[in-house]
Amino acid sequence: MKKLLVLLIMIAASLLLWRQFSQAPPVLVASIAQMTSRGMVGSSETNASELFLEEHPHSRVQILKVYEECKPEETASLIQKAMAQGVRFFITTHPSKCALASSHLFAGSRALTINTASTSPALTGKDDFLLRIVPDATQEQRAIARYVNRMPGHRILVLQDTSNLPYTDPAFAAFSAELDALGQWRIVHRKLLVSEFRPDDYREIMAQPFDALYILAGTFQIAIANIAQLFHYIHPDVPILLTPWARSPEVLETAGDAIERIILPSQYPSRRQNPALEAFFEKFRSRFGYEAHVQIVGVEQALELLDDAFAKGYDTPERVKEYLLSGATHQTSLGPITFDRNGDVNGDFHFIQNLRQELE
Repeated sequence: MKKLLVLLIMIAASLLLWRQFSQAPPVLVASIAQMTSRGMVGSSETNASELFLEEHPHSRVQILKVYEECKPEETASLIQKAMAQGVRFFITTHPSKCALASSHLFAGSRALTINTASTSPALTGKDDFLLRIVPDATQEQRAIARYVNRMPGHRILVLQDTSNLPYTDPAFAAFSAELDALGQWRIVHRKLLVSEFRPDDYREIMAQPFDALYILAGTFQIAIANIAQLFHYIHPDVPILLTPWARSPEVLETAGDAIERIILPSQYPSRRQNPALEAFFEKFRSRFGYEAHVQIVGVEQALELLDDAFAKGYDTPERVKEYLLSGATHQTSLGPITFDRNGDVNGDFHFIQNLRQELE
């Protein structure tokens, strides 16, 4: 009788727990994706969310798709509209200019966002509800400068994009300060709007003797590849550095023969050297029929972090923030994430050179 009583108690407790979690309501999460004339960036991010839900049918995450055109003057209103629909959690993949324009909406506990792409140092060290899972531009650019300093040569051309100055201005400041302090290289610096690049305007300066080119631009703009092509035509043996925000099949495929000289810094290792990344990208391609850009990694990690928190019963911005910023390392299927007390992360950078292999 005692054994039977214990068994009945265990069954009752299990049923109670099952009922509690099976009846837990879904939690609305807005996924804000860029949808430009190219379309592919937003498609990758949206498809990544769809894939996550297909593989986690019992997740409490419920996705609300929100598209933006990467215009800072419109980002805040889009987020406010989602908030009015009851959204208290966001995954944002927009660049720094949009994150800064809307950061005031996450100053308090009304909503929490996990951002996968905005690296402006102006967002660093703030005790708010905007969490970032990539290192900021200061860390990024110091790592790139240290890499350049180990390369042979003395003169580097830096072409800085002006379309996202909240990223590229502090990025260039950090890069140039670090490289100047190391003392080996001389920087020749020019600003341009990458999306309106005209080869004839840059043939003369590119014809000068340089030991490296650094295209300080992001947002996966295909014009980055056009700049690399022209420089490679003039200097076929000189290395070309990009930012982590040029890691997309469209950029690399458009680069032509210049791909042989491109060095790509990245927060993530080569997919060919990381089985988890390789399997993830292959799974995505098999499901949707195209190669995605690297942004889907951050989307997957953000979804896993929120899903884990919701599954544990943390489903308000305050409780999710407390859980994620507890000091613990959160294991995701694509790598660990450890937030500091302000919701920022530190990380290492990988410098990928065999980029044709990345496209195979």
